[in-house]
Amino acid sequence: MVTEWKMSQIFDNVDKAIVSELQKNGRVPIVRIGKKIGISHVAVRKRLDSLLKKKLLSISTAINAASLGGRIAVITVEVENYSRLNELTDLFQHCPRVIFLSSLSASNLIAVLFGENLSTLESTIGVCSLRVQKGVRRSDVQIGEGPAYPKFIPIRVQPKRDEETAPCSVSCATCERFLSGKCLGCPSTRFYNGPL
Repeated sequence: MVTEWKMSQIFDNVDKAIVSELQKNGRVPIVRIGKKIGISHVAVRKRLDSLLKKKLLSISTAINAASLGGRIAVITVEVENYSRLNELTDLFQHCPRVIFLSSLSASNLIAVLFGENLSTLESTIGVCSLRVQKGVRRSDVQIGEGPAYPKFIPIRVQPKRDEETAPCSVSCATCERFLSGKCLGCPSTRFYNGPL
């Protein structure tokens, strides 16, 4: 039996105040957080350490998508069965263009992708995205501008690019769109020609 999740059981008001301050500015000094909410910086550190240890909080870097001139695509797919849904989830969680991936009801998946430009995003959608995978019955794609909110999103930056094939097993070396200059390539491969 699934129990109802209650925010008050996970975060108390002090935790919420700390998280709220960090969401406004992830680089705010712990001393300043403590002064603002009325507890010591030691207490703030202990609470943060506890939240991190319990995996209730993650501290990470997000990138201003608009500064890259990027575009966003939302893809929903209906998958033939639950087993294939799990396989696709495992496969696409490693895709450097996926910024959000979640299962939906009735063996459906939703993915939000980031592309550095429209042509690259269209290439990704048509060649190596969820929608072209075996076991996908139907798909829907919506392409939009960079996000209005939140302004900063978890775009993956790949400092090491030595892979021959993308995590989805597509090879840029044989991709017609990449070879014709319509795609920057997969950021995890040595073929990538973009800013990330």
